[in-house]
Amino acid sequence: MTATEAADAPATVPAVPAVMNVLGGGKAGRTIARLLRSHGCCTLGGIANRSLDSAAQAAAFIGAGLPSADAASMMPADWWLVATGDDAIAPTAAALAASGRLRAGDLVFHLSGATASSALAPCGDAGARVASIHPVKNFSDPQAAVATFAGTWCGCEGEGAALAQLKPAFERLGARLFDIDPRYKAIYHGGGAFACNFIPVLMELALRCEQKAGIPRAVALEMFEPIARETLDAVFRQGIAPALAGPISRGDAGTVAGHLAAMGGWDPAVAELYARLGSVAVDIVESLGRVDAARLEATRAAMRSPAG
Repeated sequence: MTATEAADAPATVPAVPAVMNVLGGGKAGRTIARLLRSHGCCTLGGIANRSLDSAAQAAAFIGAGLPSADAASMMPADWWLVATGDDAIAPTAAALAASGRLRAGDLVFHLSGATASSALAPCGDAGARVASIHPVKNFSDPQAAVATFAGTWCGCEGEGAALAQLKPAFERLGARLFDIDPRYKAIYHGGGAFACNFIPVLMELALRCEQKAGIPRAVALEMFEPIARETLDAVFRQGIAPALAGPISRGDAGTVAGHLAAMGGWDPAVAELYARLGSVAVDIVESLGRVDAARLEATRAAMRSPAG
């Protein structure tokens, strides 16, 4: 292979696995570390977490790794996974850069969807290559996350040289990769909150309404399960607008006004949330062109006074 051909060749996972240290052994960090190790992308060096005990628990889950107090107590590594909470990424990066363990060309990456790889700038200033890969995945059960990771979408941004190493490794895990503009990561991540984090919140509000109507929570949850699953299935099968049902989708302004009057007398905050979400629903209905403008405007008007 010529020098030009070598330069143009696609990046691959190194034949000799990288040594990776992990800073933050929580649910996401231990899941990704275990996957990278089990797929031959890296071997594990040190693992630091909130305590040596929690670091040992992470090492046990991963199946390798030496529990460590911090970066300064670790041996050097080729890769450094910063898997702390978002607020701790920048100070962890600063501590790593000051630890004396980083070497020129080392790879430092984090998993945050809300924080740009620029939070790792101190490591970059120390000669490391920095990037971020955010798995769009629920890590509440790490064992299940390991088993179902293949097919997970992962958002990527950072230095090209860093991503040239990370992308092939995550592809080996079965990830589906896409690029993110780091300027808009907070908005991107906030969209994920709407898509998944707020689903339990919406169900909680639904149950509170049913409780107010005298229906036990357990009964209400069981009652809503089929229709909630059917609705979410319809979104991904038919699209958002066709899946929207209920009084707003029909332009039933009187029913909407009745909801808001009753909710406003009971809990104005719930009525306000209903009205704000309902306004977006009207926009969706309007895009279909199936409800006449007068009925939609009447529905909008009802939601301008959510307390009834």
